[in-house]
Amino acid sequence: MKVFWKTYVAFVVLVGLGAYIYFVERKRPASDEKPKEKVFAVQPDKVKELAIAPSQGESIRLERKDDGWRMVAPRDVATATSEVDSLLSSIETMEIDEVVLETADNLTDYGLDKPKVAIEVLVEGASEPAKLLIGKKTPGESALYAKRPTEARIFTIASHLENAFNKKPFDLRDRDLLHVKRDEIKTLAIDGPEGRYALKRQGEDTWIFTAPLKTRAGRWSVDSLLGSLEYLRLDSIAAEKAENLASFGIDRPKRTITIGLAEDASKTLQIGNETADNKFYAREASAALVGVIPRTLIEDLEKGMSELRAKRLLDVSAYDVEGFDLESDGQKSVYARSADKDKDGIDSHKWKRSKPDEKNIETSAVQDVLFKIGGVDVQEFIDAPEPLAAYGLDKPAIKVTLRHVAPKPSVWFELGKKGDDFYGRRPDDSAILKLDKTKAQELIDGFKGL
Repeated sequence: MKVFWKTYVAFVVLVGLGAYIYFVERKRPASDEKPKEKVFAVQPDKVKELAIAPSQGESIRLERKDDGWRMVAPRDVATATSEVDSLLSSIETMEIDEVVLETADNLTDYGLDKPKVAIEVLVEGASEPAKLLIGKKTPGESALYAKRPTEARIFTIASHLENAFNKKPFDLRDRDLLHVKRDEIKTLAIDGPEGRYALKRQGEDTWIFTAPLKTRAGRWSVDSLLGSLEYLRLDSIAAEKAENLASFGIDRPKRTITIGLAEDASKTLQIGNETADNKFYAREASAALVGVIPRTLIEDLEKGMSELRAKRLLDVSAYDVEGFDLESDGQKSVYARSADKDKDGIDSHKWKRSKPDEKNIETSAVQDVLFKIGGVDVQEFIDAPEPLAAYGLDKPAIKVTLRHVAPKPSVWFELGKKGDDFYGRRPDDSAILKLDKTKAQELIDGFKGL
């Protein structure tokens, strides 16, 4: 009975504790701490002017224009949007961590007599900018001393803000040399020590050389070059307005890249001499500015045209192919893909041959042979070929025409054999391709086995 009584008391206490937690504690705020005070309490889209004055170096003033932010001092140049956005974010989120003194008679101890940086923020509707002085770090270097000029108190802010506002004019200016997007580029013409060659875009992702011969370019290698042009940034400024291009080797550029855009617009990148630190002088031909660019782009160009050629028979995505025609041994076979819904409502693809007879084809077998197309490597480009009979292409072992999902156009290829060697042809290519023997044979066997 005593044991039961003790258990009953414990149970009552437990229930009471649970009720207290539910009805009392759950109503308390998660924290008794007051939210920290914002230093500026501004919205970034309301800021119209921003000034940063470091104790050493040039002061910077930015103004919001109709078309975005612009640096107006120490020089009038466009700004880097991402850098200005980062500054505005730091201003918006900056908080007072701790008030050190309500009234300070001696600013020297805090580095505020000669602050490291002074910040001014002018918002819409205000007649005067809000200002902040940032001094030295606290003894533990976990924070920075700061104050508003209009207040006597000294407080601390997060130490990482030192880097956020420790900016030089070059850090905030627009360093994009070409201002092009890869998807907007229609043609490329490249001239340099490696020779002259030109390319044009066909469709969404196919590139063709138009000079010195007509041949297909590799999709991913060209896309890499386009990315290098899109993201080409200046490492430094050599001259804002170059009066003597010869001193940079740009009067007679070592390399030029002419970029064709929509509606006959174009931009030309001129690359001149190498700098003492293994970079290169460059400019966009219509601009007076000469800058310094990293050597990465030049290293890509040094590989020449051969680096950009399509080194596989064709790039094929099996999911984009909705049918194909196969010509082999004097017979033409026609294959098509259909899409049905399975019990879960998901598309289920099926393949069927309609000519010369009707036959259902295993989907995995078709996908496997389509996948093999992209795996056939080109071992040699024969740019001045003999007649087709020299390569067994007058009577090819197979000719395959792939029908793609609209709007992607159809594409074909042929494989032939001469002696122990295999050769190929493809559209938009005046060269004959000498192919990897093993993979070419596997591709022929794969199509014939369907």
